[in-house]
Amino acid sequence: MPAPTSDNHPRPIETDWGRRAFLARAGVLGLAAAAPPALFAAPARAATTDDALEALLAWLRPQLQRLSADTFGGVAAFCYPGPDAFSLRQLEVRREAGGIATRTPQFLMDTLDGYIPLPDSIVIPLLTDGTRQLGALPRPLPYVVTRAGLRRAQRLDEALTIVLENDEHLPASIVVALLLNVTAAVLVPASLLRLGFNSPFARLRYAEKARVFADLESDEPTVVKVLRPIVGDFLADELRGLVHYLAMALLALPSDGMYSEQSAYDRATKRLVRRPIGWDQTNYLPGRTTPPDGHAELLGYYQGRTEVEG
Repeated sequence: MPAPTSDNHPRPIETDWGRRAFLARAGVLGLAAAAPPALFAAPARAATTDDALEALLAWLRPQLQRLSADTFGGVAAFCYPGPDAFSLRQLEVRREAGGIATRTPQFLMDTLDGYIPLPDSIVIPLLTDGTRQLGALPRPLPYVVTRAGLRRAQRLDEALTIVLENDEHLPASIVVALLLNVTAAVLVPASLLRLGFNSPFARLRYAEKARVFADLESDEPTVVKVLRPIVGDFLADELRGLVHYLAMALLALPSDGMYSEQSAYDRATKRLVRRPIGWDQTNYLPGRTTPPDGHAELLGYYQGRTEVEG
């Protein structure tokens, strides 16, 4: 039976529910629970509507950055566990310092934002019409969807739509974080009920995170399967290639954050401010805080040979 509509509900109820479910699965709706109530209050006059929305947008943009930081904290701890809160949440902890101590989450965000372009032809359908389809997936959805209240969900939906559709440059890290969180919440609905981080992905246990990456690397990732009827086979195949590439990058890049000098490098002075953690763990240049200028055996020609025969 078709969903009822009215002047107050111009869109089908299932569509509204799908959007709210997406907000919850992406980790965005949980942010609203901690937001100042005044941001979601109905304006007293129509003239104040734009100001109220601007205030909500000003609050939302940094919150999305926080959500991304939590998400990539979960990725860093998955690749390199340590004695930190993210590793403890996944129930995989190690004594030595891990990806969180080397600021790998920020390294991942900076790398994605600065070097990995995401085509608008794929991102816009994914984050607009596709969000309703991702929210409407036939999987159990905990009570968290209704916890923030209908008014908050509607206002947050409106603000998020503006951010996704109108920002000149939406950071790639936010898009990837939303992708990880939605996939995590679909595969493990209980992640929406667990306490701790804003990100559903960061709340997963170690084996559950592996399930997320297995899904992203599969022949038909969940997000691609859902969006294929909307965007068509051509764009769906492009999206599948992008998802596969991002999954590979998210598993490979943390090693650069973990074992490079990036966490101890001062860009202003172009010097190391301390000995990098990765140097200690690999026993690289024991006792030194500066790299060598080179090795004598690499100067000139090897063994004085200037030519070879045969």
